[in-house]
Amino acid sequence: MTDNALRTFIEAAESWVCDGYALDIRYLADTRSEPALIWHASVHLNPLPPDRDNRLRIDSTGICIGQIQLHPERKVSLLQVLRDAAAGSLPLAKCRLHVTAEQPVDHYSEMGARDRWFAQLHLQVRGARRPPPSTLELAAIDNALRAANPPFDGLQDASTWLSLPAPGSSDSPSITIMVGPPADLITDSCRLTNDELTLRIHAHPKFDVRQVSLAVRSVPGNGLAARLQIADAITWKRVRNGLREGIVKISVANADQALAVLLIGGAMVRRHWFIDPTKARNNRLLAAQHFDRDLRMIRSAVFESTDSARFETGIAALLFLLGFTPSVQLETDAPDLIVTTPAGRLALVECTTRVADFGIKLGKLVDRRGALVNALASSGHPAEIAAVLVCRLPKSQIAAKMEELRTHRVVLLTGDDLASFFDGLRFPSDPDRILGNALAALQPHLLGETRT
Repeated sequence: MTDNALRTFIEAAESWVCDGYALDIRYLADTRSEPALIWHASVHLNPLPPDRDNRLRIDSTGICIGQIQLHPERKVSLLQVLRDAAAGSLPLAKCRLHVTAEQPVDHYSEMGARDRWFAQLHLQVRGARRPPPSTLELAAIDNALRAANPPFDGLQDASTWLSLPAPGSSDSPSITIMVGPPADLITDSCRLTNDELTLRIHAHPKFDVRQVSLAVRSVPGNGLAARLQIADAITWKRVRNGLREGIVKISVANADQALAVLLIGGAMVRRHWFIDPTKARNNRLLAAQHFDRDLRMIRSAVFESTDSARFETGIAALLFLLGFTPSVQLETDAPDLIVTTPAGRLALVECTTRVADFGIKLGKLVDRRGALVNALASSGHPAEIAAVLVCRLPKSQIAAKMEELRTHRVVLLTGDDLASFFDGLRFPSDPDRILGNALAALQPHLLGETRT
């Protein structure tokens, strides 16, 4: 990342962060050296306080793990934490942790991605590679964590709890910095009905709402009159839970759907398509909405459910709405879904809600695809099988797995992709084109044709 991109992150954070934000720091640090070096850490700034108190610190054999939660904090101190973290350093109560001892740090950010639908400020700080602890050292760390209070079943369990990679599981030590927006569209409370668009925004009570920009584009609309800037039309008021609420209602002529784009200080927060359900052209969508208004149950299964079977059913319902023919498998030694397209192409689908299950799901998917390819080839059928792994986490939390997926020629659908699919349901889609584009994105690794 260039110095200019780093400066862009800090400038955006200065416009987003306000007094009263909550700070969450999580870390895994190597204490075998002086100074203590970070294996992996995260810094999250959020406008809302945490749901529960998860503060902890464990000093174990060769490693220190912890989580710090502070709320509310002053803007000036929060920005200093961001600057320190961007330089590769985390100040704790009794010591300062560093991501590298000598070399300058490297930066990577997803803020340059142009296809995001929801965007937090993101910066990853990476230090120089260093060897992980030996197997004997890791075993000692595991046992020390089992004896700690609170106890963890080894380093992998502690890493999963903190949502951090375990030492040695990725290329370089890192600090991941995320800043949540001080205002956002409450999409469940927004509506497009009979050419009237209603948008609702919640904002932090201490945020300067004059920094909000809100653009709207209606489709098919009436030429340039369908493209509007409407931030000045927002009516702001207080609500009971302490958040500031903004509401805007506008007429959008000839609108089957409308795109709303929320920005803060010039940085995009959310893009979202709103669809008038009475004008939908996808008859599968109309049928589903007759029994599940606004697809609330399907959305809940895909984005909120902690039950794996319900998540799989939600993914099957979404694929049906997209024009695929999904089949939920009842046999335990089988993929979660077998999917066909109108052209007869086959895809095996595995679904997971957690990074911890990623490797297991990927291995099963690759093995099952290979077995089915052999079975089809031996019976004289074309052996073209696509393999798809669905994980509802955002792409930023799965980035470390991308090369492994490309190596095994597996399509990944993330939470960002699933949200985009929901946004496009109004119009009938072409399943073969969707699958073809996903396979083409893996070039030069060709997915969908495996010969063993």
